[in-house]
Formats: sequence, C-alpha cells, structure tokens
Amino acid sequence: MSALEHQCLVLNRSWQAVNIITVQAALSMMAADAATGMNFTTEGFVPVKWSDWLDLAVRPEDDSIGTPSRRVRAPRVIIAVKFNKVPLKRPRLTMTHLRERDGGRCAYTERVLKPEECSMEHITPRSKGGATEWKNVVLADKRINNIRGNRTLEQAGLTLKIQPRVPAAKPFHESLRSRLKFPEWAFFVKKTQG
Repeated sequence: MSALEHQCLVLNRSWQAVNIITVQAALSMMAADAATGMNFTTEGFVPVKWSDWLDLAVRPEDDSIGTPSRRVRAPRVIIAVKFNKVPLKRPRLTMTHLRERDGGRCAYTERVLKPEECSMEHITPRSKGGATEWKNVVLADKRINNIRGNRTLEQAGLTLKIQPRVPAAKPFHESLRSRLKFPEWAFFVKKTQG
C-alpha cells in the first residue's frame, strides 16, 4: 500500500474529529488551502499551511510521498479550516451493535445471552419480505430462532418483550475510540469525548 492510500484524521476548525480520509485526499485539501496539516514534534503540535508543509523534513518515523524534486511528509491529522460541523453517524447493523442496542437480552425472554447464544432474529421473516434493517431485527436466543423458523410471531406463539428501534446517531469521533490508527489521533479523540 502506498503512503497516498494511508489514513488521515480530519478535524473541523474547532479541532473535533469529523472524518478519516486518504493521505492523497488530505494533501489535495492542503494544496487547495482547504486544510492545514498538523505537525507533531516532541514539544507538541502546531497547524502548518501547505507552503510550509512542503519544507518540513521527513523524519524516520514519518510516511512520505516522493515527487520528482523531493519527499513530502504524509499528514496523519489535518484541520478542515472552513468546516465547523460535527457529523452524526448511525451504527451499522452488525451483531455487535445489535447486542449493544438490545442490552445483550433476548427480545422474547429478556434473558441476558452469552455471545455464542445470540442470533439476529427478523421480526418479519426474510422469506415473507422482511428486510434486514434496525426496525425489523432483534436479538434472540438461537434456540428460539431455530424453533420459530420462517413462521410469523403469531404462528410461532411468540411475543416481543423488547421492541426494535433505530439507534441514535452519534458524533463521528465516538466510533473512533476503538480504532485509533496512529498515536497522533489519540489526543483529538479524547479531547472530543463527552
């Protein structure tokens, strides 16, 4: 993978994490004066404009891009200088997020399930046109899911005790806490918590 494809954290002008883009996109933003790069040193960090970024030395710990005349340091964090929103992001529908939403409880028995006991249960079965979306899935004990098969809740004699809901969208930085790519990102993710 070339350094152009590496990841770069984007901050809004209030220094809140708002996105992750490629180094190639980050350099394009910097060259267009839509962003400044963050220069990290042992003393701290400081925003650097494109013209000054080109003069930064490439250190052994830095990724870099080769041009015909020089090597340019690849940014790990940039600031989108004209952007000040905090985008919200809804969690993807995965077993992990479904367990989180339903508190790890079976929607029919309310019993706390071990991860290996969990299944994603479609309220309206897929065979009857049910979609795999937040409002049509619940966490269920695998045994109940297997017994129910593709019957409706009424046909199977089941009643939902936990109703499905679409989880609230959260600020982008909350999804980053578990996937810090570089140590330089940590300050900005911690800074924007809470």
